[in-house]
Amino acid sequence: MRSQTKLAPYLLVVCVLALAVLAVGCGGATTSTTPTLTATESAAGGALTSSDAAATSTAPAAPAGADESAYPVPLTGEESAPAYPAEGEAALPAESYPPPAAEETFLEPRFRIDQPVTAATTTITGQAPPNLTLAVLDVTYGGSPLGIGQSDANGAFAISVSGLTAGNRIGLAIGALPEGMDIAQTAEMYFPHRGEGFQNLPNIGVFYDTTLVEP
Repeated sequence: MRSQTKLAPYLLVVCVLALAVLAVGCGGATTSTTPTLTATESAAGGALTSSDAAATSTAPAAPAGADESAYPVPLTGEESAPAYPAEGEAALPAESYPPPAAEETFLEPRFRIDQPVTAATTTITGQAPPNLTLAVLDVTYGGSPLGIGQSDANGAFAISVSGLTAGNRIGLAIGALPEGMDIAQTAEMYFPHRGEGFQNLPNIGVFYDTTLVEP
């Protein structure tokens, strides 16, 4: 019993020391956490402050009395846009759109079939470049030949035909290529002499004038 009484003060001291150590440990953790939070908040605050400063420095200042919500900021009298054209420079010419069509060029004598042409017609007359072999073809029937002849020294021609069909289109073509020339060269040479009814039909032929056969 006497030994237990002697140990009681020692146990009390140990308990007090343990509580002190625990209190110091909790207090140190709290103290060490607080500066960390403060530093983080300070860093964040610094970043926000720098960003705000950058945004403020890049925004253009609006002139006095101007609507600050307008964008872009209107120019003041001292900042007016440069004149066009600048001094010593020539203004660009105005261009129309669409551009005007190029004027067609024709040469005389032009290919021409005399009107009217009916289903009962037996001779096709007209005009063409002089001394040229000509053919009258049925365009509707894929270039079926109807007659062949030649223009005289003045370009006049009269070609006998048969089998004209009312409602079909007939055409005047070159019946023989000039010596030393191919089809493309011949077409290019006589294109300026084309008539009002000119047609270039792939796989059928080039017709320098055409007309419809009347009943």
